[in-house]
Amino acid sequence: MADLHSTFTEFDDIIKLSSKKKETLRTSRNSIRTDIEKYFEEKREKHTVSFKGQGSFMMHTTIQPLSKEYDVDDGVYIFGKEEDRPTPQTAHNWIYDAVKNRTSSESLDKNTCIRVIYKSDYHVDLPIYYKVEKSDNENTLDDEVPEIAHLSKGWIQSDPYAFKKWFDDQSKGKSQLKRIVRYLKAWSDKKQNDNAKLIFPSGMIFTILASNYYVENDRDDLSLLETLKKIQSNIDDIRFEFINYECYRPTVDKNENLLDKYSSETTKNNFLNALDSFINSGDQAIELESKKDACSKWQKHLGDRFPCLSIKEEKSNSSARVFTTPDQVSFDNKSAK
Repeated sequence: MADLHSTFTEFDDIIKLSSKKKETLRTSRNSIRTDIEKYFEEKREKHTVSFKGQGSFMMHTTIQPLSKEYDVDDGVYIFGKEEDRPTPQTAHNWIYDAVKNRTSSESLDKNTCIRVIYKSDYHVDLPIYYKVEKSDNENTLDDEVPEIAHLSKGWIQSDPYAFKKWFDDQSKGKSQLKRIVRYLKAWSDKKQNDNAKLIFPSGMIFTILASNYYVENDRDDLSLLETLKKIQSNIDDIRFEFINYECYRPTVDKNENLLDKYSSETTKNNFLNALDSFINSGDQAIELESKKDACSKWQKHLGDRFPCLSIKEEKSNSSARVFTTPDQVSFDNKSAK
């Protein structure tokens, strides 16, 4: 059977953020924090501000998207008395005013955040939270559930930092799990890059599904395949009886089925059919003797970045197809199922 563990770890090195890119994103994030701190020091006497990084950047599961546009999420936490709580729009206005001159691109006021756009290839999203100031003036971010300034829903409970802590616990000592999450995101990114109309579940959903149904193995190809199968057997209500198409948050709001947003007949069928196809190709890849032929099966779903060209067959008399150019890779993949 073809063992492509080393090919998968090479792929992970290709898709994950480099140390240089991480430092660039961190520097931009910190500059924005300085702008906001200065604004509150000068213009907001009744409020203080703090920050908590959140999202895939902080969980180390960010991938290099095919679109080349990265994103960083940095939570802005405003502390003040209950009677001094601003409206969500006012809170958005404060943060917008604080960062509007950070870059030459105009910042965006979105429903759940302020977005600061860097032309080089990334943006920083700033969701805004409010926490009631404690009487002892010891404001913390780790006790009560904060409320996010949602322009259409008002102030609602939301705690992405708690989600980060949950994933930190799930992935502690499991570097393979983080790689599995990145592989799933790369699969989703490739599918949606191929078809702009295709809607796949969010990175948060893939993170939850991978964590809930992770199957450890010494080989990443086997771990990914068995994790995919376990995910399928727990959410695919088309192919399995007595199964619900569900993925619940492990933190606030625990009653929210995140897959509801992706439950229209077309969206759900596209996703579950793609999942089934991914699994079928993985099964075929595992059974093949030729690593190059096996690689073409995985590459169909993970894209041309999956490094088939670097594979060398162990047997000199292998009858495997020889991959010489990306075009030939694409042509050979037409036979992959």
